[in-house]
Amino acid sequence: MAKILLLSVDRALAQRIAAPLEGRATVDLVHSLEPGMVEGPAVIVIDRAAIPPERSLAAAIASARQGAGGRPIILATEDQDADHVLQAVRAGADDILPRHAEGQEVATVLSRLLNGALADHGQAGRLTLVMGVDQEATAIAATDMGVARARAGSSTLLIDCTLPTSAAQTYCDVPVNYGLAAAVADLERIDASLLASTLARHDLSGLMLLTFDGGAGAEPVGIAPADIAALVRLLRACCDDVILCAGSLRHGGLLRDLSAMADRIDLLCAQSIRDLEASRRLLDRIGPDVAAMNRTRLLVWDHDPAVLLDSRRMSHALGAADTLTIPLDRTRARNALNAGRPLAMESDGGPYMQAIRRACGLGASTPRLATLRRAIQRKLERAA
Repeated sequence: MAKILLLSVDRALAQRIAAPLEGRATVDLVHSLEPGMVEGPAVIVIDRAAIPPERSLAAAIASARQGAGGRPIILATEDQDADHVLQAVRAGADDILPRHAEGQEVATVLSRLLNGALADHGQAGRLTLVMGVDQEATAIAATDMGVARARAGSSTLLIDCTLPTSAAQTYCDVPVNYGLAAAVADLERIDASLLASTLARHDLSGLMLLTFDGGAGAEPVGIAPADIAALVRLLRACCDDVILCAGSLRHGGLLRDLSAMADRIDLLCAQSIRDLEASRRLLDRIGPDVAAMNRTRLLVWDHDPAVLLDSRRMSHALGAADTLTIPLDRTRARNALNAGRPLAMESDGGPYMQAIRRACGLGASTPRLATLRRAIQRKLERAA
């Protein structure tokens, strides 16, 4: 959990700061920043009234800055004079908080800086970037990965950027009314509790879903690439796993930022010269560096061993570091999409789900072993 280190002895000030945060962060009264005290996401608040008269404001802020380890610093002060504020900012304060402030005024200042500290110093969840020329196939694969991880007990968020409507929303058959534009607008106050109450959720698996269109079926306006990148950084600090289906995203700079953040990049491509060339152009648009390509895995979609364009040649042409073949029963997949029931929810998804689980690092399911265990358990119960 994030924490606020309040350099003060005023418990009333600590209570005014803690109340509007509603448990998002702990507030600790401290006399000074000791080594090892500032760990993880934190915000430093300096009480101007607690600074000795013989010590200058600039010296107090500089000392806190030295021990803060890059965490944001706020000055709580009664003096709102422009010269005083400018002096504090020049000394290294990130923001000014009126000492008598309460409620929303406190939350507005602290929430923004807490989220920045959470994104920069929090424990980031695993980010998987899934890209592909076939947007529907990419969304289906990303959704089944997300459902598989969520069913394994991970707090998993799927961000589907497919347009004009979210294929993941259709595949999961869940209503969505909260999209990227709304999340960007809430960027300063997003936390795990807000996500739990606002995001669409696949009830059977627990997978959280955030879509590009927000259920409107139209591309949102007013979102800058930097806004999406900042949102993804923050969401990683709120979830164990974030799977981002690039879908319709084609902005080279944004895709470069996302690929640089990603722990794994999965590139979906069918055994087709046309898809292979389109995938190569997609990689050229990103311009991935060597480090990014070392994290890139080729997922050969709808793999058929009889097709002469094999996975080894495809991987060599694209420069992917690893390859995984994904066999597909097209009829079964189409029925699952139309019914709104992901194949990852099936007790035995066949070779397709075995490959998806390997892609998630979960290993293959063992339905026969589970059946045998249940049979043994029933015999034991009857014998007892």
